[in-house]
Amino acid sequence: MVDDLKGHEKMTRARFLAAAGLAAGIGALGTVAVSRRLPPGEWPGALAGAFRPETPEAPPSTMSVHRGELYSRTVAEPVPYAIVWPPGVRPGDPLPVCFALPARGGGPPLWFAGPLAEAVGDDEVTAFALAAVAGGESYWHPRASGEDRLAMLLDEFIPRCAERYRLGEHRRAIIGWSMGGYGGLLAAETRPDLFVAVVAVSPAVWSSYDDMLRERGDAFDGPADFDRHDVIAHADRLAGLRVRVDCGTEDRFWRAATRLTAVLPEPASGGFSKGGHGGEYWREAAPAQVEFIGRALEG
Repeated sequence: MVDDLKGHEKMTRARFLAAAGLAAGIGALGTVAVSRRLPPGEWPGALAGAFRPETPEAPPSTMSVHRGELYSRTVAEPVPYAIVWPPGVRPGDPLPVCFALPARGGGPPLWFAGPLAEAVGDDEVTAFALAAVAGGESYWHPRASGEDRLAMLLDEFIPRCAERYRLGEHRRAIIGWSMGGYGGLLAAETRPDLFVAVVAVSPAVWSSYDDMLRERGDAFDGPADFDRHDVIAHADRLAGLRVRVDCGTEDRFWRAATRLTAVLPEPASGGFSKGGHGGEYWREAAPAQVEFIGRALEG
């Protein structure tokens, strides 16, 4: 019995070291390299939440932060969120707000508060608050499972920010990364009256349902579901909004993102430059995105 336990302990340690080696490899090679090595069907489990910048999650000490959980009617588990006020602003002061949606599996993308603090501190942009919310993995639209994070965002989280925190009573923007980029576009297309601007960073979008099946495979419940929530096909709904799209030319979503920008009712800000899907590219693009959002929220 003791030998069996020792053998099990050795096996467990070996598995742990193997997993640690894999994680180190992912960090060293980057998400683009990993996505090329793994079969598409394995991407959801292997890369869920992996596309996050390496900057610290904690906002600068000059910013006020409130963390909470939203108990939603359309999401089974509590949804973590965080409200971040820029330097020099007290919680409760009415402010325009930018809602932030993370990549797949990610928590509230608080790393974006760093570039916001720098811009506000240097008086480069009008002060605005950041309302960051966890994204789950259901792709920000109603699912056959009953989960509907789009309804959670539009009907519960946004009203809570206005009523409880006096944020976005008049002007709101939305930004998202990867799956969150798709979610931001879908939210703006669904309720364009709610937003003045939308920023999609490396948006996880596809040109067809078959393209989605060849890659992620689980973002929609069927062709009809894809058609209803196809942000490229319904891009005309963004008319009148300020739109920015940023995507790296080494990103697997690059081609679909270029098709999106080609059919927008007005030319988008941002553009395409060398970079992959994740950390370094997102960090480099963030200051220009903060400036874009600040100008849109000036009123």
